[in-house]
Amino acid sequence: MKRVPIPLVILLAAGAIALPWWLGTRDMNFLQPPGDFELARIRSDVVSSFPKRVPEVPAPADSEQNRAFQSPIKPPPVIDPGNAHAPAELDAYREHAKVGAAGFIELAAHLEEQSGNARALVAWERVLDVCQPDPSQRAAAIAGVRRLQPLVAPWHVDPREATLLVLETVVPEGAAAGALEGVLADCANVLGKHSAGLLRFESRVDRPVAKPAPRPPKKPKKPVNPEEPPAPPAPPAPATMSLQILRDGGDASVSTGLIEIPLADDPDQLRREILAGAYKLVASQLAAATDFTPPEPLAPADDAAAALQTRITRLCWSEFGKSFHGVDPP
Repeated sequence: MKRVPIPLVILLAAGAIALPWWLGTRDMNFLQPPGDFELARIRSDVVSSFPKRVPEVPAPADSEQNRAFQSPIKPPPVIDPGNAHAPAELDAYREHAKVGAAGFIELAAHLEEQSGNARALVAWERVLDVCQPDPSQRAAAIAGVRRLQPLVAPWHVDPREATLLVLETVVPEGAAAGALEGVLADCANVLGKHSAGLLRFESRVDRPVAKPAPRPPKKPKKPVNPEEPPAPPAPPAPATMSLQILRDGGDASVSTGLIEIPLADDPDQLRREILAGAYKLVASQLAAATDFTPPEPLAPADDAAAALQTRITRLCWSEFGKSFHGVDPP
């Protein structure tokens, strides 16, 4: 019996290994990663190789609210948001006031998810100025305004485009008010800043000179009873001053009217009193001269500066400035 030559055995063994390998890998490209189509085909082949399982069908939901909760896709808001990244006017979405606060809250949340911060801020503001929100809705809107204000540029960057108003105090003659002018100027800057540049405030301290009163006629002296103790002196009345916001037009100036506020000695307390008084003047003017929902009154523990920033919307600041129109500045 002849033996097969060793070189032929080696050749046949190599062919038995190389031929199946070549047939199986000749269409494969080991130098480039597979494309999306190829990956999809591979996944499909792998998934189809698994044993099929019948998915469990959930029971139908009992209410529309449950169906909305179970759906991974949120329905669009009731109010059409438009282009989330397009500029919006100050009164945008105002025509949808009848939808109510819940509709504007839904719209604002949708716009924030789309990173449309400028329009989302407008939607949160509509909850405050054209709706009648309940306390929880108002708190949500104020939180939304506070969250988005740092992310949105002021409406007017150039002070020359802002409406000029005067924050004025009237101090009684002889009242000590050494720090008043500096504190009032600081409060005027705060008001202009919180109006998003729509208004510009100047401060003014008025010290009217009282005319000397005529001397009363002399009364006959009352006989003094040595046994009767003298009456205690009356306690001094707390010092007050008047505050108003006006558009200066000479004799035709238009004012919010005067309110009395305490003339505190402490500069920080004086600043709080002036800002709280300014908030009251703006709120009362909006209630009297516009159809917008006026800001809610301040509670004793509320921060007036924060309230001026978050409770009065930019549209309301604009309408507050317009309420003085008809007077041409000098």
